[in-house]
Amino acid sequence: MRKTTLRDVAKEAGVSVATVSYVLNNVSKQTIPEETKQRVFAAASKLNYVQNLTAKALSLGKTNVLGVLFVSSPDSRIPKPISYGAFLDRLERRCRENGYHLLVSQIDSLNPSLEIIVERKLDGVFLIDAIEQSFHSISSHLQYGSPLVLVDSLINDPLFRKVNPDLQKLFAELKVAFPGDRSYALIHEQPSNKLFHQKIQSASGLDDSLICAATKDEDKLRAFIDRHADKPLVVMNEFLALQVMKYRDPGDIIVACTSECPDFVPKQAKTIVLGRSKADVAFDLMNALLQSPFSSSEDQNIPLRMPKK
Repeated sequence: MRKTTLRDVAKEAGVSVATVSYVLNNVSKQTIPEETKQRVFAAASKLNYVQNLTAKALSLGKTNVLGVLFVSSPDSRIPKPISYGAFLDRLERRCRENGYHLLVSQIDSLNPSLEIIVERKLDGVFLIDAIEQSFHSISSHLQYGSPLVLVDSLINDPLFRKVNPDLQKLFAELKVAFPGDRSYALIHEQPSNKLFHQKIQSASGLDDSLICAATKDEDKLRAFIDRHADKPLVVMNEFLALQVMKYRDPGDIIVACTSECPDFVPKQAKTIVLGRSKADVAFDLMNALLQSPFSSSEDQNIPLRMPKK
């Protein structure tokens, strides 16, 4: 069966080949009526037209493919595809609306396989929970000028932009929730990124004995919860909170919804939510860098707040 070409789509839609190319490649400099665009999309769908991304990359010097790289650890308690499911869903939608494809992969924290970056020639990468030892190896495999946006990570390198929850704002909200000398215990998942872990501890202002960095060690988590049975718990992440609730009443827990899934939390528990979609903030930052790779775009700290009743 002969492969459908741009010329076939143009004939079906009753427009020029150039117009089809402009529409399918989302060329913003061309003003094309919405009705014409819809005819092109309908014709492409009817003829099962699939763009040759490799040829497009060679001709344009870009692939329109962005990557999400999760740093995986064998000791992670919550699998990244679960804790970042809402983030991925929203990010893929934003990419699609702006003419990008999104490729997702998990990489080993200490020995990352980097073929995906080289083979797919990614235009930009979102790196989740980056580990310091492998970060520069990953960044060095990107094409020159291709942006790398770090999410839920801290790296001592001003060249790379970061998107993180505003931890200072989070713990300021908790001071309001626990006025005076009232204390609480904090549970968060152990991140791969050590600086992010240290930032959580320092921003909280809590004694180390009141903080648990949860891993797969169930006995350690339960012992911590039992040891602080007289205190309310603050848990960072909804899915971790659901596991904590096996041992503690939801009414004694405040959940910082870092996975942006507050509807998963039982109504008895209080929640703190992100003020903006993490995916929207990350995509907007990436898009700005794609348009101007060496711009002075700033790191983004997303505030957290108690929902209004």
